[in-house]
Amino acid sequence: MKAVTVISICTAILVLSGCGAVSDADEKIFVNHRQPDELERQFLYLARYLDSAKPCFLIHPKSLSIGPFSPAGTKVSFIRSICFRDVAFHTGDNTPCQHVRSVSTFLYSGDKLNAAFCRETATGHGRVSNNLNIREIVALAGYSESDIDTFLVAEGRFSSAERAAYYRDNEPSVFWLEVMEYVIGSREFFDRIETLPGFASERDIEAMKNVTWRPRFQKELPPPEESLPSLPEFRVKIESAMLQDLTQLPLDQDLV
Repeated sequence: MKAVTVISICTAILVLSGCGAVSDADEKIFVNHRQPDELERQFLYLARYLDSAKPCFLIHPKSLSIGPFSPAGTKVSFIRSICFRDVAFHTGDNTPCQHVRSVSTFLYSGDKLNAAFCRETATGHGRVSNNLNIREIVALAGYSESDIDTFLVAEGRFSSAERAAYYRDNEPSVFWLEVMEYVIGSREFFDRIETLPGFASERDIEAMKNVTWRPRFQKELPPPEESLPSLPEFRVKIESAMLQDLTQLPLDQDLV
């Protein structure tokens, strides 16, 4: 009897402490935890930026995110499930929630981060921050520098490929914002997502093809060349104006 009591007490302690071994998660992984690599996190950030579940299928289905100090029941989750959940949260569309699965390890429980929780939080009333590496993503999608320049000129963002190249070299923050808004936000880029080097199975790739492209909201930004004059052109105009003024001065007037 005492042995049964001790076991019951120990079990209760494990449950109250959020131990994954006794959790009610969809899946339990006690050995060989897979840590996500940076590329998988980039797919997560891309999905958040596009408000699309398509990049989520590129994430390895067993990669885990562990947060020992998170509330009980939320200490561990699949990165892929986080991706689908965040897209649902951003958009208010709970369709991606069907792909959300909760997971626990021996020590940590993630049983609350399940499909039901995803549907409850699919409000469309918030955003999750990200840190998308724009250069890496467009390169992985097969865009060269000249491809990007040509695309932005065709979109009316730069007057010529030379001007686009100038901004890339001299005003990189402006240039890569243009790439994020107009290249990554385009239908052409969306169609290339399934070719990115991720961990999608054949079944995942078929599912990706069924994800509908929706134009994301784009900021109302004037083309860079219309917002502020570039420094070299501005300097030339100032120097030309000064030279014209000087030629109109009397020959005997001192220049101060």
